[in-house]
Amino acid sequence: SKVSLICGGGSGYEPAHGGYVGVGMLSGAVAGGVFASPSSSLVLELILEVTGEAGCLVIVKNYTGDCMNFGIAVEKAKKLGRKVQLVICADDTTLLDHDTLSGARGLCGVLLVQKIAGAFAAQGNSLEAVTHIARMVCQSVGTAGVAVSPCVPPGREPSFTLPPATMEFGIGIHGEPGALRCASVDCKSTVDKLFSYLCDARGLGLREGDDVAVMVNNLGGTAELEMGVVAGEVLKWLELNHVTCHMMYTGTFMTSLGMHGISITAIRLDKEGTFLEMLKYPTSAPSWKVGCENPRVFQKSEYPSKIPKITYGSGPTNKKYIEILLAIISDLSAKVDELNELDRKVGDGDCGTTLSGLITHLKTQIPTLNCSSFSVFLTQLSDMAENHMGGTSGAIYTIALTAAAARAGLCETGRCETCLRSETSSPRSDTGDSVSHHTLTACLDAALIAISRYGKAVEGDCTMLDVLYPVLRTLQVNARADMATLTSLCTAAADSGVTMTATLQPRAGRAAYIRTQNTEQCEDPGAVAVAAWVKAVCRVMYQRGVLG
Repeated sequence: SKVSLICGGGSGYEPAHGGYVGVGMLSGAVAGGVFASPSSSLVLELILEVTGEAGCLVIVKNYTGDCMNFGIAVEKAKKLGRKVQLVICADDTTLLDHDTLSGARGLCGVLLVQKIAGAFAAQGNSLEAVTHIARMVCQSVGTAGVAVSPCVPPGREPSFTLPPATMEFGIGIHGEPGALRCASVDCKSTVDKLFSYLCDARGLGLREGDDVAVMVNNLGGTAELEMGVVAGEVLKWLELNHVTCHMMYTGTFMTSLGMHGISITAIRLDKEGTFLEMLKYPTSAPSWKVGCENPRVFQKSEYPSKIPKITYGSGPTNKKYIEILLAIISDLSAKVDELNELDRKVGDGDCGTTLSGLITHLKTQIPTLNCSSFSVFLTQLSDMAENHMGGTSGAIYTIALTAAAARAGLCETGRCETCLRSETSSPRSDTGDSVSHHTLTACLDAALIAISRYGKAVEGDCTMLDVLYPVLRTLQVNARADMATLTSLCTAAADSGVTMTATLQPRAGRAAYIRTQNTEQCEDPGAVAVAAWVKAVCRVMYQRGVLG
């Protein structure tokens, strides 16, 4: 009793077009081989299957094979007495300089034709009315795409070659190359270029003051994270250029197998509001995604943090603390690449990069550090690790430094367990230029307990603890040693701990999930990093005498 709609084309565009069969959208879909038009007989079978008295609208993407095979089927269906109309969608806006009889290609814009015309048909409108609105949508929609890698058809070579650090604008969905090849640019510049095609007066002619709906489409191999970044830049462009977006769709709608790329489709909404109303109309098509109405870019300033901001104020500059930090920064900076390389063997390859985030921030904050006490000093380092490292490493360092700072505070006021067991509970000499041996040992002990409590690792699990526990034991049994001996022993303990990790089976962290042969004879990168800063601390302690 209602108008039927069909569409189709080659395979490889999934979820198009089978994913859009449902009430309020398509009545059926037909697919050929990969990037190959279905035969006219298959199209005719579908038309005869779904067409009732109200008739059928056949929607076709503008490719020669599709136009011919769907056209043949339409003519045969008419000869058999069926009411059938054909609409061709040619929404590509990137090849306008090409002098071709074929016209613009049909791309992701065809999905908006299906959605709007399908909703219009579901409301009981005639075949003539449904055909008319479908053609109106075809005249109001434009698409531009870009890729950073080609697709690879099953069992075949890549559809085209694209050198590293290059991108192709104007790609289609059959794996064919595009309109412009250039060096890779950032997301904002990429979006700007795509909109330059959509604004071309020879195509869609998007301009200031337009009301639009926009679809940001994943061509198959683009990560959701990347899609979110692109969508954000699209919204920024629309706001900056005074184009009002009433509806935005983001996701995987029409692919080119696994092509790493995206397309942007924009439709200029009609003044009567029919297009937008039909876009909002419900459908049972499984692959259609609910759009975001009236989207906008939220500014971070709109959501101020509710976490109380801790200020430490100004305090005396402890030159020895600063010298230790500078030594750590220098030694770890030199190991960033080595740590990343080690981490590629046993983890995700970012150990050095994660630490460099903290290092970079530390360099800028050294002049403002409050060194009035060891506990305040450690607390500031904990805050920096929490906000500028990230990942598991950031959490581990934050936990360790937080626990150490808390223990330092107790020692400074004579309230730690060891202080309370001693004959006098007077505060330790942990202000000024020195930290007591007791406080340093107690802080490291507290840090390791906290790491094990929340990270579940213990000594022997092939982690940084295999460096830190030997250092702790060295401090505990050499309380009366002179500085030269103590720092030499701690350095040796750190080196020994790192070497030991190459013989241990990882039982914690990402390395625990890696095949044994990948981790054999490989030192743990976290342990290597810890050994580097332990040795930097020992070097400054020996030279400057930090322990009191």
